[in-house]
Amino acid sequence: MCGENDLIIQDLISGSDKAFAEVYRNYHAQVYTYLLRRTSSVMMAEELLQLSFIKLWKNAGNLNPGLPLNVQLFRICRTVMIDEIRRQSTIKKTETFYFEQFQERSSSNEALTSQLSKDIHTALSELPPARKKIFELSRLEGYSHKEIAETMSISIRTVEDHIGKALKLLRRKLRDSILLFL
Repeated sequence: MCGENDLIIQDLISGSDKAFAEVYRNYHAQVYTYLLRRTSSVMMAEELLQLSFIKLWKNAGNLNPGLPLNVQLFRICRTVMIDEIRRQSTIKKTETFYFEQFQERSSSNEALTSQLSKDIHTALSELPPARKKIFELSRLEGYSHKEIAETMSISIRTVEDHIGKALKLLRRKLRDSILLFL
């Protein structure tokens, strides 16, 4: 048996597809069982099984003919498994970090949006009644200048003047709030 082990390792080192297929056929069930017991996940065990045999194939030139193949193969499997667990842990930590950052920003944005809304309401309440009504009809209800002029029996020029003055006051009152929001 030791002679067979040496031959198969030599064939793997020389890049024999046939030797690799034989190793896969002889060991894949044992490797899968080993990985499944360690990970308790069918999906992860299957993925690690494939990664282990890929690593065996790519690094066949580094195999030690003096060590039994199964020892070297299971060492590869263990290394692949540990690397994958570390990689997934890093991904999870990264995802958690970004999720926490998003949550902080989201709650911060909600607070800023709420404050901006309050500031807009306060600024609007400071407008003279006619100017406030004209501004709300234009900006909040979507009426055209002509429709507002007809509804309130004033000229279009007066509507434009009131909206211009309302915007000027709102810009001045909301400057600090808008800068905080941005």
